Amino acid sequence: MQRLPKILCLTTMALMLLTIAQGFWHVIPVKPLKGVYVSAEKPQFTFQAFLTGQWQQALDTYAKEHHGFREPAIRMYNQYLWTAYHKSTNPGSVVLGQHDYLFEPWFVDEYYTDCFPHFYSDSIPDYERENVFFRRISRLSKLQKILEEQGVHLFLAMLPGKERIYPQYLPDRGAEARGSRTLGHHRAYDFYSKWCNPYGIRHVDICHCFDSLKGRTPYLLFTQTGTHWSSIASTYAFDSVMRFMQTFGPEIRPVTLGQPYHARTREPDADLDDLLNKTFHIPTERNQYVDVALADPAPERNPSLIVIGDSFFWNVLYNYPVQQLFSNFRYWYYFSTIYYDPDHEQVADIDLVEQLLSADYVMLSYCTVQLYNLGNGFVNRALLELCYDPEQIQAVRDSLAATPSPLSVDERIDRNMEQYFPELAQSEPTVRCSRLRKRDQTQ
Repeated sequence: MQRLPKILCLTTMALMLLTIAQGFWHVIPVKPLKGVYVSAEKPQFTFQAFLTGQWQQALDTYAKEHHGFREPAIRMYNQYLWTAYHKSTNPGSVVLGQHDYLFEPWFVDEYYTDCFPHFYSDSIPDYERENVFFRRISRLSKLQKILEEQGVHLFLAMLPGKERIYPQYLPDRGAEARGSRTLGHHRAYDFYSKWCNPYGIRHVDICHCFDSLKGRTPYLLFTQTGTHWSSIASTYAFDSVMRFMQTFGPEIRPVTLGQPYHARTREPDADLDDLLNKTFHIPTERNQYVDVALADPAPERNPSLIVIGDSFFWNVLYNYPVQQLFSNFRYWYYFSTIYYDPDHEQVADIDLVEQLLSADYVMLSYCTVQLYNLGNGFVNRALLELCYDPEQIQAVRDSLAATPSPLSVDERIDRNMEQYFPELAQSEPTVRCSRLRKRDQTQ
């Protein structure tokens, strides 16, 4: 018993030294936290920063983010909050629904009201919201026709959100919220599903397909702890999309789907649970998966594909051999970051006309929430660059930049493109950039 205080003291000192060593040299590997965050950089010492206190403040911030065993300590604290109070330290990204179903907050908003305010200024009144969608679908229709002239097949895939498939597991916001759902808010999916056919938009409505499958499949269409469609559901859905593509475009190599099987949860089927950064995962039933294999006969050449879309397409890429089926596959994530292209990282740096003309298929892939910002600026930019030369576009931008406005140049063009580029006001614009005119003359 006399040795006990010494043992405790030595143990405490050893743990403190190990924590310090871990902070400096990372002697024991730890699992990093999930999510996106900007890590504080180690501040450089200057006498001026020391006198003003800026160096001390920056060093304190750095030390808090880089102390030893920070990650498991955070996970233990988060697990305590979840186990004791069923609360999360990340309520802005993860919302707890019924029966431990997890949702992103904007999908909950989409069900009870709509997500228009998440994407557009509050200055746009309700009666003008439909005009925002009409402008976008009208431009999409024109872009589709122009690309079709060049043998490029553009189409839209509308994907369901979790709120649409499992509304019974959403958090209950009370009678007032349930009543507001019946008021007929302007939902992007409702608009596009109604107007795609009248505007001649080639599209595949996976929302409608999943609506008919609810409760009729032996597997979950959305996992309990994930925000995206399940891996097996996305695999079956994209297989249907591939069949749809071949009704209007070049042949794609066939594939075979194996028998479904249960397995441990794979990425990203528990992505919301991962964001909670707890020590233990929420207990769930084992999810199902299906393997995809290439089949014969292979076409003479594999077509090329560009996908512009949101994070839902990652589930397809995790489970479907997209790169093996298309000779030149590029994923323009939210029309910002480029994946699967060794030569480019950002869409701001590409020759958009050249890229589009080299594709056989261009797929816009957006879920119910992200449909509010369909294309993320792709439709406007593609339409302008296919119809006008760079110097013509830049002249308009320079003129707008010289005129004071609370809106950015891109926002002003989005609201009044047909005013600044009058030829685009036609139902079928005939104006083309010089590169397309030369291309048409040589064919």
